[in-house]
Parts: sequence; structure tokens; C-alpha cells
Amino acid sequence: MTSETDQQRRQVLKGAISASTLAMVAASGLLLPKQLLAHWPKDAFNAETVEDALLTLLGQAEVAEDSAVSFKVGTPPSYAVNGASVPIQILSNIANIERIAVLVEKNPFPLAMSLDITPAVRLPFKSMIKIREDSQVIAIIRANGKLYKTSRFVEVDIGGCG
Repeated sequence: MTSETDQQRRQVLKGAISASTLAMVAASGLLLPKQLLAHWPKDAFNAETVEDALLTLLGQAEVAEDSAVSFKVGTPPSYAVNGASVPIQILSNIANIERIAVLVEKNPFPLAMSLDITPAVRLPFKSMIKIREDSQVIAIIRANGKLYKTSRFVEVDIGGCG
């Protein structure tokens, strides 16, 4: 009985010492969280129009409407009860996808998400986005130096971002 209690006490002390050591290292500035974060395209996410967001994020390129990129029927839904949580699913058979961007035309900041992916990743891609009001939801895929676009109009009952 005593040995089991000693073992539990050792585990608690070990965990407390580890946590306090990590806290001291973080407080001293040796471990900075901002150095661990992924690349954040700040200018693209702060753009106030779809065109500015695309130009900042993807550069100057012609965007082609293409049947190779599509939204799954019903995702995003054509009508969303709550704009704070709207499911999307992007489908494509395009090879060597470099980036996926999802934009919402009437959101205060249209770029809802941007993903840099490797050619090994295959779609479909599923996620949730916020939509402020009835708006066009646009998906852009960059692959092999070209941009492919699809969109769907979504009506929103309760807006998700203000």
C-alpha cells in the first residue's frame, strides 16, 4: 500500500516540477509562441474586398471558372440557419494543388481561410466558416501555376461575424 502511494506522490511531484520548469522557461522569453506559429498572410486576411485579398494572397493571375473544382451539393448549404458555423466541402481532381483559399464576398474581411498544402494532399477538404450575411462563397485553388474557381450563393438567417 505504501509503495503505491509513494508511486502516486512521485508522479504528482514529477508533473508539478515539469510544469513549473516549462512555465519559468516561457516566462523568461526563451520559448516564444510566435516563433512556433505557421505563416500568417496578414495583409490578405485584412483585405476588405475579394479582389484585394486574392491579389495579396495569390498575386496577379487569371482566375478561370472550371468544373474541376466544385462545392459538394449542400456544403455550403444554399441556406444557413446560423452564419457562425457554416460547413463547406471542396472537391477537385486537380493534381499538384499548392493552395486553397475560401472567400466570403460580403464579410467585413472576405478571406475566410487560406491553406498551403503539399502535392500529396488529396481533396475533398472539409471545414467550417463564418458568413455575415447572404453572400457568395468562393473557393480558389492554385495548382500548376493556374487558378481555378467555383462559387455558391448562401443565404444566412443569423449572421456569424460583425
